[in-house]
Amino acid sequence: MKERELSVHMTDTLINDYAKVSKDVNPIHLHKNIATSMGLPNKIAHGMILMAYSTKLVSAFLLDGWFVNSHQTKLIFPVFLHDTIVIKLNVLKEINQTRAYKLIGINDSDVTVLQGKIVLQRVHRDHEVWI
Repeated sequence: MKERELSVHMTDTLINDYAKVSKDVNPIHLHKNIATSMGLPNKIAHGMILMAYSTKLVSAFLLDGWFVNSHQTKLIFPVFLHDTIVIKLNVLKEINQTRAYKLIGINDSDVTVLQGKIVLQRVHRDHEVWI
């Protein structure tokens, strides 16, 4: 696998549902008037939404015996209601039972909003019995 990508559109439903699940009910996520009073152009999406969606890019590997060893992300630029973010996953290195991938998220205006790295590890299990 050389590169994978995923597109995420920030809707009111997605932001509101994530607020309920995460219990992050900061008004800048839920109320446009509060966000604009703080100088933002619109409601701001939770940064962790992008981290959560980025794991979808490796989910097929998880079903094939790989595990997430580490997942690091840095939120670089705010993501707002109605933005569409393309999250790309590129191979950094593959050595034996370890795979490292670079994450990058880019918004509609071609601005990088997220950078990160996911490392997957596979445990070698020849002739091992699990009970």
